[in-house]
Amino acid sequence: MGVMMKALRALLPVAMLLSASGWIAGCQDTLIYGESTAFDLAIHVNDNPQTPLEVNAGLKRYVGEMAPPVLTKDDDQGSKKAAGEAVSSFSGFALTYDREGIFGNLFIRTQFASGLPAQLLANEPGAAVEVVKADFDRGEAFLAEDAQNRVDAIQDRIAALDDATALALVCNPPVTHSVMAAKITAMDPTCQRRSDPAAARKLLLVQATLDDRTEPNLKAWEAAVGIP
Repeated sequence: MGVMMKALRALLPVAMLLSASGWIAGCQDTLIYGESTAFDLAIHVNDNPQTPLEVNAGLKRYVGEMAPPVLTKDDDQGSKKAAGEAVSSFSGFALTYDREGIFGNLFIRTQFASGLPAQLLANEPGAAVEVVKADFDRGEAFLAEDAQNRVDAIQDRIAALDDATALALVCNPPVTHSVMAAKITAMDPTCQRRSDPAAARKLLLVQATLDDRTEPNLKAWEAAVGIP
């Protein structure tokens, strides 16, 4: 049981998160997202030699979100009311079981995107599907502060690229994440669909954000966008 449980990542209960932070969303344009996973494992030993061992596993998952509207307007009483759609968000969940060992290993993987990343993903269905499938395998190094600061700088440079540079780079980006590279190639193998400069910059932003963050890869992106 310990082998299976070690793969279960503790997450904030949704009800507690939303109740504690509800007042934040009420006075600020803040998206509140929470998820909770509960896992139970029961092992029963039988006297019957044909079924000497029975294992039952149960999983409950809750996902909650408080999303502020993109725009608000005053009603007749002067109160703020939502006008139009809410802010963008994507989330994905994947459950896999590895049978290796006595009990095996249970892996729970989640992915979540909001704000600008979610807006960019909305324009790239292939990338959005990858987020929902939650098949990216990212370690702590992916979220390291130094790596994120470098990606932020890369994103700023991408947003400021002139049209010619953006169009040239989007057809030969320094992407190293194999799943992402394969998806992009499959969607547009001859780079015919990546002919709009604005769309090219958006795709580059998605690629730079979701790509691997190894030292060689970060340096490749920095060189590509002109960061010394």
